[in-house]
Amino acid sequence: MNTFSTDTLLFSKWTRETLFEQADRHFLVISCHKDERGELDRVTVQDINTLQEQELDWHELEDPTRWHMGWH
Repeated sequence: MNTFSTDTLLFSKWTRETLFEQADRHFLVISCHKDERGELDRVTVQDINTLQEQELDWHELEDPTRWHMGWH
């Protein structure tokens, strides 16, 4: 499991594991979304090559089979 502080997610760098060598792999967390209690709920990541954004549950980043901290 990837361990990190949710307070440091904003502007952190991530690499997504893919089956395809040419797939877009490098992402930057560009925003963090909190729920009504003020707890982190979702993050928006941006592909650094295409600038496409996608929103995901921040817990997905804890899965080391799909995501790695930093750009590899």
